[in-house]
Amino acid sequence: MRSRYTAYTRGDIGYIAATLAADQRHAFDAAAAKGWAARATWLSLRIVSTARGQIGDADGVVSFVATYREAGKTIEHHEVSQFRRDDDGAWRFVAGDTRAMVMEPKRPAGAAKVGRNDPCPCGSGKKHKFCCAR
Repeated sequence: MRSRYTAYTRGDIGYIAATLAADQRHAFDAAAAKGWAARATWLSLRIVSTARGQIGDADGVVSFVATYREAGKTIEHHEVSQFRRDDDGAWRFVAGDTRAMVMEPKRPAGAAKVGRNDPCPCGSGKKHKFCCAR
């Protein structure tokens, strides 16, 4: 899982395709994956839990949260991914159950409210109304 996340951060879509289970490659949209990887500013990966996936197992499940910024919003991509060990011993991605949540930054208690024409606190250099306030 960590290697696939790293491949997305580097835009290495060939690696993503190579780590797919053979029966899943027909549905993979490399252009869409490349576009997403390029648009996102990848922030972190947190493994929430794992099941199976050890040396003697034929399959495994990884629950994770990948956090990234896109279009001025911080997004948490929650996914439960299923993997299967191939005949050569390599782990291959089979399927993922996903959801994404936009996380609005929380203001610290007592912090002044950002005005519409103030610079955006995300550091983009844009006015707040044209950035995170959208």
